[in-house]
Amino acid sequence: MEEKKNSGNKNVLWGALFLIGAIALLVNKLGFLDLLLGGMSFFQILLTVFFVGMLVKGMANHSFGQILFSVAFIIIVNDEMLHMEAFTPWTVLGAALLGTIGLHLMFPGVSSKKGRFLTVNGKEMPIVPISEDSRNGSSLHYGNCFGQSVKYISGVVSRVKLEDGFGALQVYFTDAQLEAGTAKVILQDAFGSITLYVPANWRVIMDVTQVFSVVNEQGACNPEGSQVLYVKGEVAFGKLQIRYI
Repeated sequence: MEEKKNSGNKNVLWGALFLIGAIALLVNKLGFLDLLLGGMSFFQILLTVFFVGMLVKGMANHSFGQILFSVAFIIIVNDEMLHMEAFTPWTVLGAALLGTIGLHLMFPGVSSKKGRFLTVNGKEMPIVPISEDSRNGSSLHYGNCFGQSVKYISGVVSRVKLEDGFGALQVYFTDAQLEAGTAKVILQDAFGSITLYVPANWRVIMDVTQVFSVVNEQGACNPEGSQVLYVKGEVAFGKLQIRYI
């Protein structure tokens, strides 16, 4: 059942891409996109659509090689429009090959076979979590993948688990009450962003592992606050932001 669902999703993706290509071809032939696209030919549009589809598929499968080589071929096909003739084809292909080898050596836990995990400091973290929401008493779980999602937490909470992959997840704690004055946020983010909106009178203690990521705070919390929020987890190739409101 799951295999049929995935196959259907792939067909929708490819169908949408080729429809976009068809529209671009017609509009370009009418001359409306000459200034923007520089008069792309039929084969340029067709090949670009194909390699964009391969790029999206590579991102979904977490295949470094498929991602980098798709970008390389997109550059090669459109080198004149991008003014990158001096780099095509061998320099771009060589860079894609070396980049693929380097990323596999740095992050051996990511592969199209394993498909769902990234190794961070010896730990495996899912990089395409299942998009789902669940609550069990004061414990909550939010998952987000390839999209934007906004969550508003209310009531008493003790533990919130956040998983985000290739998306943007915003979580508001403004209406939440911390159980016994404390709560934990366990987060895992890869190639995306997580933003936590926290009351300014709370105290936030962070213990977050960063891999090519940005973690910052906007505003100021209360260092002596009786309400304490512990934020732990891993952020890989992404961004975590705490906003005090």
